[in-house]
Amino acid sequence: MEEKKEKQKEIKKEKSSKLNETQKEEVKEQKTEEKHDKAAEETEKEQNSIEKEIQQESVEKIEIAQKTQKKEKKKSFPWVLVVLGILLIIVAGFGIQKILNDQAVKQGQWDTEIIKTPVEIKNFYSSECGFCEKENSIIANFKSEERNIPVEVTLIDLAKEENKHYIAEFNLTSVPTALVNSKDLEQYPFVENLIKEEFTKKNGYYIIPESYLAISEKKPNIMLLNGLECDSGEGKVIVEQFCDYQTLGCALIFDKTKEAREKFAGEIIFNYKNYLVHGEKSETTAVVAECAREQGRFFGFDKYLYEKQFPEAFGLERDAVENSSPEVINGGIFVTQIPDANKFAQCIKEKEPMQKIQDENTLALSYGVHYTPSLVFDCKYIVQGNKNTAKISEIICLLHPELKGCKADETNNSN
Repeated sequence: MEEKKEKQKEIKKEKSSKLNETQKEEVKEQKTEEKHDKAAEETEKEQNSIEKEIQQESVEKIEIAQKTQKKEKKKSFPWVLVVLGILLIIVAGFGIQKILNDQAVKQGQWDTEIIKTPVEIKNFYSSECGFCEKENSIIANFKSEERNIPVEVTLIDLAKEENKHYIAEFNLTSVPTALVNSKDLEQYPFVENLIKEEFTKKNGYYIIPESYLAISEKKPNIMLLNGLECDSGEGKVIVEQFCDYQTLGCALIFDKTKEAREKFAGEIIFNYKNYLVHGEKSETTAVVAECAREQGRFFGFDKYLYEKQFPEAFGLERDAVENSSPEVINGGIFVTQIPDANKFAQCIKEKEPMQKIQDENTLALSYGVHYTPSLVFDCKYIVQGNKNTAKISEIICLLHPELKGCKADETNNSN
């Protein structure tokens, strides 16, 4: 029994000893794990610390770089300002110079040291027309004190066979006509814009017929029409007057044309034709006049229309004319001498009169008519503007000194 108890005690001791050893091992392993964990924590802390140091160094480097850049910018900033200042001065200088040049152009003043290239002008004339102007007036305009534009002019006689190719090439309808080099004209933008608005450009030149320019007051400015001919078949002078009842110039020459019709009666054929420049109002008065013409009452009614529009041109009071009837103005020539009032009223509503007026406008353009009033003689010579056309009798005698009316003037002048 005692042996059993001792064996049991020994067994317990062994178990207890094994248990203690197991516990010790476990404790040992636990401690080892704790050491590993602690080492891992320290390693992690160390890495974190290193990363922080690296980040700090990066931040410090960035700050240093930024400070350096700022210093460099501060150092270079005055130079940037200087460069910018110089550029602004240059740009401003060009701007001011352009403004001064533009103003100088408007005033007709240019610095010859800046602009030296003359404007090339080809001037077409005809030696066949002894009383026509030889030089286009645009040349004198450019040379004037107001413009002061240097020009280089080439005179070209269209009567010569070798020069006739220009007629088709530039559609020349009358002489004198000037061709102005468009490239040369770019030096004078103000003048260039004026010409660009008015005249056709072809093959590098602006085409400027004399008929489009201001009319000379000194003597009749007669222009030769190219390639146009007509014959009355009766040996009479054909005079075509292009006018608009809404144009003061036509009213102003009314008495002069009436005087010429009477002076050269039987020697000239006088045709009044419409060239409308004032739109719908012009169309209305033109149609009414054509309906009066249809009944043989054109002359007389035409004066009534002019008097209604421009009473001052006839020495009449405007208020009196506007409040009066046709009978009062023309002594009854309008209303009392229209044979058929109903036919007259019906004519105004029809299309035929307007078609005739449009055809006359087309004819005017083929002649190169640009102003009203304009006179065309024998489909060959054209005179424009009221100051020129008012000299209608003088012009007829220049063109046809053989007429009786012209010889009568010579006789009266000699006496």
